[in-house]
Amino acid sequence: MKRYSQRSGHTAMAELNVTPLLDLAFVLLIIFIITTPLLESNIPMQLPVGSDHKSQPPDPKSIRTVSIDKNGQIYLESKRIELPVLEAELVTFRRNTPDAAVVVHADKSLRYQQVIDVIDVLKRAQISRMDLTNVVP
Repeated sequence: MKRYSQRSGHTAMAELNVTPLLDLAFVLLIIFIITTPLLESNIPMQLPVGSDHKSQPPDPKSIRTVSIDKNGQIYLESKRIELPVLEAELVTFRRNTPDAAVVVHADKSLRYQQVIDVIDVLKRAQISRMDLTNVVP
C-alpha cells in the first residue's frame, strides 16, 4: 500500500513495519517448541524402577541425633563428643540396634568437610540409614 504525503514522493518512511518481524519470531518459537522434546529424549536408556515395597520408618528408639554447631563442635544427643569417641559410640549403638538410624543436624555456616567427616564416621560404623538437615537459625 503506497502512502501519499504532502511532501515530495522521494522521502523515506520513518515507520518500521514489524508484522514480518513478529511472524518470523512466532515461526522460530514454534520450531523450538516442537524440536526441544526431541532433543531431550534422544539418549536410549532404561531407567530403574523402584519396588512398590515401602520401607517402614525406623523406631524412635533406634534413632540417634548428631549435631554440629557453627564452631564445628560435635554433639551426640546434646552431649559434646570428639570424632573418635563418636565412632566408638556409634559402633556400639549399631551392634545393639540392627536398624540403627542417625539424623545429622549441621549449622549452615559449616565447611562442607566437617559434615563429610561425620558422614565418614557413620560409614565406618556401618550405619546406612541417615538424614541430613540444617539447623535453622
